Amino acid sequence: MKKLIRPLIGLIQRSFQQAAQPVPFVGTQPFIISKHRNIMALYDLSPEIGSQHFIASTATIIGDVELASQCVVWYGAVLRGDLNGIRILNRVIIGERSVLHTAASLPNGMPAVLSIGNNVMVQNDCTLYSCTIGDNCFIGYRSIILEGAKLEDGAVLAPGTVVPPGRLIPSNQLWAGNPAQYVRDVEEKDLNQLSYVIGNQFGIAREHDYEYLPYNSAYLQKENSPEDSNPELVATLRQYEDWEEGQVKL
Repeated sequence: MKKLIRPLIGLIQRSFQQAAQPVPFVGTQPFIISKHRNIMALYDLSPEIGSQHFIASTATIIGDVELASQCVVWYGAVLRGDLNGIRILNRVIIGERSVLHTAASLPNGMPAVLSIGNNVMVQNDCTLYSCTIGDNCFIGYRSIILEGAKLEDGAVLAPGTVVPPGRLIPSNQLWAGNPAQYVRDVEEKDLNQLSYVIGNQFGIAREHDYEYLPYNSAYLQKENSPEDSNPELVATLRQYEDWEEGQVKL
């Protein structure tokens, strides 16, 4: 009996092992199973997301995070509200691979919540850590803003800027360097350029959002076919074609 059971057990084990392996190809195209969840609750904390937003498929929003309306979170960005909350108002763009996270507490006793105001652009590869960002701010590529720092309304950070803990960046000023230092006041042409960049990002996000629909936006570029321009005529012609082929009996 044992001689019969052991081969059967081995066959069953091999079957389960083969079934657990990922399928590398289906036909000629790679078949990849992704377990990524871009919006995820943590403990009893769930993200709250407003309307008219675009959250990329590889972005990650975890825990106590609040996004108001018209926000864009690009690919690879991480918003992690685990130790404290993240509060983001309207028309905010979070660039690719940027990380927003929080501390448990601040040395000065102030709340360690990360807050971002209205109409803010955070470019790619930035790190924001329990800081406060005012309205109409622009944060350049690879900038780092550490805990307790504050950007007042209209502040601008050049790419690669590092804002030390507790530093205050006054309103309508351009700062750069590591550590951040004052460069000059923000001019009207700078504000116009920043508004153009932010508006352009929203337009691109809208195009990406269209591609996640059941049918993509290719039909918008397609010229009207005869079926679109005169469907009744096309249906009549097809009826005569079917009659000539003997498919329709009069």
